Amino acid sequence: MPRSIHVGDDADHAPSLTLALADPDVTEVVVHPGVHVEQVVVAPRRRPLLIRSASGDPRDTILSFDLRQGDRGADGLHLVQDCATLTIDADDVTLRDLTVRNTYDKRLGQDVPDSQALALRTHGTRLTVEGCHLLGRQDTLLLDTPSFAAVSHVHVRDCLIVGDVDFVYGRATALIEGGEIRSCGAGYVAAPSTVVENPRGLLFHGVTLTADDDVAPGSVHLARPWHPGGRPEAVGQALFVDCTVGPHVAADRWTDMGGYSWRDGARFGESGTRLAEGAVATSPEHDLPVSADVADHLTGWDAPPAPTGRLHVLSDSTASDYTPERAPRTGWGQVLAETSGRDVANHAVSGMSTTSLVAGGHLAAALEEVRPGDVVLVGFGHNDAKDDARHADPYREYPANLRRVLAGVRARRATPVLVTPVERRRFDGERSRGTHGPYPQVVRHLAAAEGVALVDLTRATRALWQAQGAEGSKESFLWLTRGQWPGYPDGEQDDTHLSDTGARAVAGIVVAALGDLGVLDPTGR
Repeated sequence: MPRSIHVGDDADHAPSLTLALADPDVTEVVVHPGVHVEQVVVAPRRRPLLIRSASGDPRDTILSFDLRQGDRGADGLHLVQDCATLTIDADDVTLRDLTVRNTYDKRLGQDVPDSQALALRTHGTRLTVEGCHLLGRQDTLLLDTPSFAAVSHVHVRDCLIVGDVDFVYGRATALIEGGEIRSCGAGYVAAPSTVVENPRGLLFHGVTLTADDDVAPGSVHLARPWHPGGRPEAVGQALFVDCTVGPHVAADRWTDMGGYSWRDGARFGESGTRLAEGAVATSPEHDLPVSADVADHLTGWDAPPAPTGRLHVLSDSTASDYTPERAPRTGWGQVLAETSGRDVANHAVSGMSTTSLVAGGHLAAALEEVRPGDVVLVGFGHNDAKDDARHADPYREYPANLRRVLAGVRARRATPVLVTPVERRRFDGERSRGTHGPYPQVVRHLAAAEGVALVDLTRATRALWQAQGAEGSKESFLWLTRGQWPGYPDGEQDDTHLSDTGARAVAGIVVAALGDLGVLDPTGR
């Protein structure tokens, strides 16, 4: 049942927003006029939440705080984004008719190294911010996601956003629609860090871009590319459609940031721009027209459809297809359609690692085929450990590469499933032993951290090889005698690649696991 709590300077009201949010069942918080000085975090909740002003006027209901990046937190370390006045970590939250401000004024502290001071930071998805005033200077509004693997959707509607440097930024998929973006100093409006596998970043639609009277003409750029931590996969998108720009906006709409050029892939553009009096048109080099579908930008606002579509396999030689001449060598992805009864697109490539998946363009090509309701099985680890160009450090590159896959799949409203690598055949006496070092555990940890379904093929296939025994398990691999198969006239002793028998057994494990996960029904459909 809906539960409402009022916040304000009255004996019948909660004295702070934080106390009101301590009630896990509250679905509406009504904030009464006044300046409410507190730092607030909206933690994940069980129910949708509306936080609104009682008056409907953001000018008289103000949430205010004064921390900057570089101030020290409770642990004695410097704050970064935790300096935000309001942080929304929950999903399904609406913020309406409030002012959220960070009052730190960097002009008064020129001797400090960090001058960013956030007003609002969002992590959750399906967030609506409407009729609000978001006030700060540098880094006013951070539209973020919990991780590079997550896709969060935010709709900012009819708001006033004030700042000077990178004051609308982050990697969320966000529609900033209507309202006013006011520059209070020279600088940059947007600094997107969209993961390149996500086709939708920041879309400004029908926004009026204004400036304070003392902001010089041509001193504000519309966007620059933010690569947090130097991450190459952050290829930001900032699109300006049907917006009105004032004379403060430079003809060179885009500029560089942190050693990264906007020319190196940044997804910037504008169309339908209206020029206020004294404003200048885009310079020829910066004229990047776009045809953004505003209605389509927040596709994925709702949960993805049921995983009843095609199965996609992204993996290596243990899953890839083989021609009849290479029989009995068979990949488990090759027989997955027959085993599961579902249409399968097998993108697995022999020798592929997560590094070559990304660098070679295979991931981008595969994602082009993914549709809402599809299921994407992601199984690597055999070649990531190789000491060559395919190598992916298990502590850094390997999970980072996998997160890119997850983000790309989620952005297309499909269901990702992480798969630990098939165990090689290695026995110590009669005991099957592990061969993949830390890689399987990295996948397990990532699945748990990102809330992604997991098929633990490493554990399941090791148990299968153990049950088959040191001698019996040879049938599941390419242990072939001389002349037994035309493609292997001299025979073969291969403890990595699967025979038809082994591939079908592994595919059966995958299908059973997908059934347990609810991705396939018990009949394998």
